[in-house]
Amino acid sequence: MKMVAQMKQRYNELMPSPSEVKYKMCVVEFNVPGAANGGTDKGPNGHRIDSIPIANGVVKAGGACDLIKYYHDKHDEFAAQVVNYDALIVRINPGQLSQGTPQGTQKKFDDLMNSLVAMGKPVWSSPGVQTKMGAKDALCKIRNLKCGLIDTFAYYDAETLEEQFKQTMAFQPRVIKQNRGSAGEGIWLCWLEGKDYCKKFGDASLGDDDKLRLMEMNDNHVEFHTVKEFITFCVHGPDHPDAGSWRSTFPGQYLKGGKEAGGQLVDQRLLPRISEGEVRVLMTGDVCQMIIHKKPEGGLSAVGGNSAYTYYEPSDPKYADLLAKLLYDIEHGLMDALELAGEPLPLLWTCDYIPKDAEDGTRGVTEYVVGEFNCSCVGVSKFQAVCGGEKTLADVSDEDYFEASKLTDLMGRQAMKMVAQMKVS
Repeated sequence: MKMVAQMKQRYNELMPSPSEVKYKMCVVEFNVPGAANGGTDKGPNGHRIDSIPIANGVVKAGGACDLIKYYHDKHDEFAAQVVNYDALIVRINPGQLSQGTPQGTQKKFDDLMNSLVAMGKPVWSSPGVQTKMGAKDALCKIRNLKCGLIDTFAYYDAETLEEQFKQTMAFQPRVIKQNRGSAGEGIWLCWLEGKDYCKKFGDASLGDDDKLRLMEMNDNHVEFHTVKEFITFCVHGPDHPDAGSWRSTFPGQYLKGGKEAGGQLVDQRLLPRISEGEVRVLMTGDVCQMIIHKKPEGGLSAVGGNSAYTYYEPSDPKYADLLAKLLYDIEHGLMDALELAGEPLPLLWTCDYIPKDAEDGTRGVTEYVVGEFNCSCVGVSKFQAVCGGEKTLADVSDEDYFEASKLTDLMGRQAMKMVAQMKVS
């Protein structure tokens, strides 16, 4: 490995752009006012550790790429500057634009990015793409694709909740998630008590008096309620006369205020094989760079806590079917299904898959469904591992540098390809 590294050229600083290029791009960063390094995602030079390699990936692919900063008090200057680029690669962590800045800074920045999208300029990832791919109801929108489950729904009103939940609950155990809250509040695992599940979704619907076993994920406490009591709790809270007696310390009323105020419940099938681990597909545009199996150590899910990681090349036959179905969905309307028609795929994004038994009941066959998309400033881990202190890109080992550069170089090639495609369309 060391001999290989010595034969390659390493770039710890931004490479000069070619004198003649087809496309000019920029990597956009933001430094939190008053924060050391400008934020915990950065080194002492004020840059994210992965920003320079990403920009260099564009340069290696034949494009020009600058590193530029957004300053909330120089918004108009920034707006005048970025309109001259063919594409923007935004590397700002979620929430940073609201730290140490006047109220409304995030919206002002987002409005500018949206105006560039309207001009046909790719923004990776635009506010709309981040919001809609990262939303809890994204899984409902993909339920008819190969990566989704047909019995996944979002509820914004009491009538739909009552009608649809009675069907989904009759079919399989459920996970019900509210749109607000954190740390497991308002996330319920639901099982049918004293009654068999139907064989096919839509074959049966529960009655008000059918019994449920419920576990709230904030503290894993278990409660037993009728279907009517649970629906009443979700809509009106525990004090309603039809809600029964609740041990949950939270107020329910998950639909309060309606969709505009974030009132929403997502209804997903409970997939117990998540305990076997999740499969993360690391994508740049429409190309897979790596597949990672995350096996939880001592917990139900690989989300949070400690996990053991196993890495696979995209060509590995172990996940060939999973990847083939994802690429099929990309080609056949993934962005349309997410209400993102016309937007390019994210430049760097992940799909986390959960294993399940075959939908048709075939024994020994494992299928995978998406549990989450993420395209909000996904980090290049081998670079970002040294961020937050006095270390810079130069402190990344040669082995990690060249391994991580495979991803950032691919990002550069994909960025050039997608800009060209947008120009043609």
